[in-house]
Amino acid sequence: MKELSKYNNTTVRVTCNNGETFTGACEWYPPEYGFSEYGKEEESLRIGDDVIFESDICGIELLRMEACFPVRDWPEAKEEIAVWFHERWHVPLEAYRESIIDCLGKETGIPQWYVVVRGDKMIAGCGVIENDFHERKDLAPNVCAVYVDEEYRNQGIAGFMLQYVCDDMSALGFDTLYLVTDHIGFYERYGWQFLCMVHEDGGELSRMYVHYSD
Repeated sequence: MKELSKYNNTTVRVTCNNGETFTGACEWYPPEYGFSEYGKEEESLRIGDDVIFESDICGIELLRMEACFPVRDWPEAKEEIAVWFHERWHVPLEAYRESIIDCLGKETGIPQWYVVVRGDKMIAGCGVIENDFHERKDLAPNVCAVYVDEEYRNQGIAGFMLQYVCDDMSALGFDTLYLVTDHIGFYERYGWQFLCMVHEDGGELSRMYVHYSD
């Protein structure tokens, strides 16, 4: 037995007996879950669209204790996720609810939302929307609502999440992302570049950053 359950909601690299490898956010399923189409009843890990059964695994490397998930693939958690963002940013709950519902099942386009999970707890998240309440409508789309719960900060989670978001958005066809912030020196660590100052809708000046995917 490989105790696959301990890898639930982590980021792993799985090596199979046939030499194939799978890397990414991982979900664990018990034998009784019943992937009947595969003709097996045993523990399994799911990475993206790939289901990997215990008997097919020869090695697992734990890359991170947490996993980042696109909310579009997690419709059953939409209300919990909307509440999580609302409680951290105090933006009206309905605004998050509407945007999150709009992204469900959306394999292309904006908005997109992301959460980081460790164990069974959401610990970080962010979104990608058309405009984060500023005057430069030409600078889009915008990463927004970036938040890591305080007890999980200084563990590389923000960088891990931002890289996942940039990679995922690039795969969706968005190689350039923008972000408005008052932080200086934080986003530079993760490949973001200061672009210009912009006026937010309330009139305040904030820093606009840009990220280009390779």
